[in-house]
Amino acid sequence: MRLHIVRHGQTDWNALRRIQGQLDSELDDTGKQQARDRGADFIDMDIIAVYSSSSKRTRQTTELILGTRTDTVTYRDDLREVKLGVWQGQYWADIEKQYPELVELHTKGSPLFEVEGAEKSSEVQTRGIGAIESIIAAHDNADKDDNILVVSHGAIMKTILAYYLKIPLNELHSFSSLPNCAHCIIEADGNERKVTSIASTPIQETDWASAL
Repeated sequence: MRLHIVRHGQTDWNALRRIQGQLDSELDDTGKQQARDRGADFIDMDIIAVYSSSSKRTRQTTELILGTRTDTVTYRDDLREVKLGVWQGQYWADIEKQYPELVELHTKGSPLFEVEGAEKSSEVQTRGIGAIESIIAAHDNADKDDNILVVSHGAIMKTILAYYLKIPLNELHSFSSLPNCAHCIIEADGNERKVTSIASTPIQETDWASAL
């Protein structure tokens, strides 16, 4: 089966570089249009299941991607963004100025990263992989050409891709970020997992290809 994993559209918090984490924010006009445009990828595609993070911005993105489609959506808390504790709601510019060492540890996925109420990169990766593998297991009778849509968030998506590409978390910061509404594809066949597309581009044509 193919898992089509899509990041949510832009929010006003994204535009302001305000830390969302697991707080709720809404799509801005740009983000709404990004989601509508992304819907073109799926308008003629048979989708056997749709999953979305339970966050408001992913719910909105999922609804706009589906448009007039009537697919049932399953909302999951384990697809939510990395939890950043007391940093949530603050501006990255302020955090970078006050805590440059902690920001660097976070950026590099260091196990030494410690912020009250925040997840480490390894924890969010474990949560994300658990979500993806449970979705695959729920459709173990699916054919190889069946499609599943998953709408989630940038940071957790990067850790998921890193896991299947065997990229160490402390090297993940050197790979391209996923833009809003990025569409990535992971193929699952039995116990095999293969990342084939990053942000609508064949992986061989991206800087992620170095991990192949």
